[in-house]
Order: sequence, then C-alpha cells, then structure tokens
Amino acid sequence: MTQKIDFKSPLEVGFTFEKPITFSTQEISTFAKLCGDLNPLHHDPERAKSSRYGGIIACGPHTSAVYLSTMTAFLAPKYLGIGIKSEFEFCKPIYPNIELTIKWVVRTIIPKPRLHGYIVVSEGGIYNNDEELLLGRGTFIITEK
Repeated sequence: MTQKIDFKSPLEVGFTFEKPITFSTQEISTFAKLCGDLNPLHHDPERAKSSRYGGIIACGPHTSAVYLSTMTAFLAPKYLGIGIKSEFEFCKPIYPNIELTIKWVVRTIIPKPRLHGYIVVSEGGIYNNDEELLLGRGTFIITEK
C-alpha cells in the first residue's frame, strides 16, 4: 500500500513569523499556580522585589508554553499541528507588562507520507527588541488527519 501526502506543505524553509506578546502580572501568577509553581518570584511582589530580579518574573513553563503554542497555531492554522520535540534556553527573565516579540523561522521541512504530513523544524525565541530572553527550537508535524 502506497502512502502519500494529500496536500502541499503550507510552509517553506526560511518562512518567518513574528507576534507581539505581553505577560501580565496576573497571567504570570495564574499560570504558575495552575502548573504547581509556587515560587514567590511569580506571586509575591514584595519577595520578588527583594530578589536579584527586582520584581515578578514569568515561570519557564509559562514562557515556553506561550512560545510553543504560536508555532502550530500561527504557522499553519488550517492544519493539525502536533509537537514532537522542543528545546529551550532561558537567557534572561521575562518581566510583566512589557511588549515582547515571539519570532520563528522555519529551518527544515521533511515530507513524511507515513504520517500523512510534514515534519517541520523551527527556531526562534522571545525578544525584548533584539535582546534574547528565551531561545527555542521546536519540531512538529503538520497534517490534515
């Protein structure tokens, strides 16, 4: 039985994507609590203020989840996107109420007829102007089924 892909890849190598993002103080606290992170750096303004960071910062699971969600939701919104692998480097803290930018660039697209889709590797990060706050690499499948 021959397997094939019934649609053309919606992406091309080199495709870039940018999206503005802001993490509010309330979102930072809520997300951290939902994932069980009770570190005062995410909830307690007074404790956070006296820390080396000087205030509330977003937790790693929050920033990486927001970053990853843009990969499939915005790169190929008409298709199903399934994450396979991700890597992160947390370069600098992410503070609340600052407009940041999520950026992606598609590095590799591999047709996978057995999976009825394409494996896509993208790299990017979350930036404050040109300052790298989070760097990431994600591998996911784009499919219709």
